[in-house]
Amino acid sequence: MWDEYIDPIIKKWFLSPFSNLVTKTFLFVGAGLVATPLLGHLIIKVILSKYFDINIPIDVPDIPAYIAGVILMVSGSAYHLIHTHLVNIGNQYKIVEMKEKMEKEMPHDQGIIEGILQKLPYENTRFWIERAPIAGIRRDFARGLEECEKYITPPFNLYNQAADYKKRTLIAKIIAFNKAAYTSGYLGAQEDTTGEMYLPPYHWKGHGGKSEERYYKLQDNLSDAGQDLLKEYDEFITLIKSEGFVIGKI
Repeated sequence: MWDEYIDPIIKKWFLSPFSNLVTKTFLFVGAGLVATPLLGHLIIKVILSKYFDINIPIDVPDIPAYIAGVILMVSGSAYHLIHTHLVNIGNQYKIVEMKEKMEKEMPHDQGIIEGILQKLPYENTRFWIERAPIAGIRRDFARGLEECEKYITPPFNLYNQAADYKKRTLIAKIIAFNKAAYTSGYLGAQEDTTGEMYLPPYHWKGHGGKSEERYYKLQDNLSDAGQDLLKEYDEFITLIKSEGFVIGKI
């Protein structure tokens, strides 16, 4: 009842300048008190003059009605000015509060975003994610991806809701990539003699049959997960720039 009928009426007629009932009442009633007697006499004069050829003088409104009308119109204008002033003061307080809030929250969010991007340099990320299904991935970069998974936990939530949503979707894609790469058993250390890489199980291809079939299936899965990750990564960077975060060169 209140939300559907009463609240909209209050907002429309009492709290909106020059379209509210209070201002309209003062202005219309005041103008009516001033103008109605004069208009009435004008109409009567026209009728008498045209149809009965009678000419009578026009009376102006009596002084009390005239004064009352002027007071009501001035009151309506004063109400409008006071209301507008109060609204402007309220808006200024909101702007100040919002600015203070952003000044407190921005450094927190900025630090978390920088932490993610330090582990995911742009060119390096694109190079290893695209290369991983065929040629494997460096272990130090892989560790950086694994460390990024913590950023989906509550201590690393962002105050900026849009940035936090994109951060969560990015980390979800990183987790999916890591599962496709390591949990599946596709990338591992068994093929690497340098200790620097996680490589695909190349020896599977030489066995044919189900072994080779599994190799290419896992390769395709990792490729798809990598493309999803890179797409989300680009969208994350675009979003945080649009939200005013300074990320510099990545």
